[in-house]
Amino acid sequence: MPGTVKITTICENTVNRHSLLGEHGLALLLEAHGKKILFDTGAGLTLLHNAQALKVSLHDLDAVALSHGHYDHTGGLPGLVKLCGGLPLYAHPAIFDEKYSLKNNEYRYIGIPWSRQELEQQGVRFILNRSAVELAPGIILSGEIARRSEANAGGDSPLLLKTAEGMIADPLMDDQAVIIESPTGLIVVLGCAHAGIINTLQHVQSLTGKKIYALLGGTHLLGVKGPQLQQVIEQLRAFELQLIAPCHCTGFQARLALYRAFGDRYLEHRTGSVFLV
Repeated sequence: MPGTVKITTICENTVNRHSLLGEHGLALLLEAHGKKILFDTGAGLTLLHNAQALKVSLHDLDAVALSHGHYDHTGGLPGLVKLCGGLPLYAHPAIFDEKYSLKNNEYRYIGIPWSRQELEQQGVRFILNRSAVELAPGIILSGEIARRSEANAGGDSPLLLKTAEGMIADPLMDDQAVIIESPTGLIVVLGCAHAGIINTLQHVQSLTGKKIYALLGGTHLLGVKGPQLQQVIEQLRAFELQLIAPCHCTGFQARLALYRAFGDRYLEHRTGSVFLV
């Protein structure tokens, strides 16, 4: 069908098919406007296996885009490059910041597992921008997202940057989304929405001036509950989304609350899920 957007989830935390593997990570194959773009690469254990099991070809990608510089979205890069050679990779310059989490008084490195130099030697061609970038006609990488509303305070561990002055809170300015034009309206694809879902959707509307039809991907609502979660849901209602498919860092409680709020506009989202819009 001309104009159809197809989104295939290759990596995600959960699976519902025996031939697929789950991991804490996310990778989405975006097929739209005659282009194939891989958005994130998972944590590195399941990308190539699941692509083969799903009979999805990664040999003919036009580009790769990264939502941000955490390991669970970048870990599959070396395997991908070994499979298909050098590719243009779009991201924010801060993906290479030294990113850590703090849990039980222990710092854990959660950034990209390889240096820029190592990845470039393997064939990755980085195209780094802070502003929005057109990946292809009708497909935009959002650029930095302004924090207008309170960002989602999801997760159970503080996210930190290692600097010359010591550890500081990570503002995660590298967090980005992909925006796809479709016959029914804009489709917003999230990696983790560290900038906040509402901030992201507001940014998309400011950038495009168009109505948002669908929202898919990680929402970073894990650990958000009670009045704060309800406030996010009420703000989401105002966008009049016709399809919402959260996954990855959303968490069971938030998924259930979103299902109750959006009813038949809510779609389950797991490894192997395919969305046609």
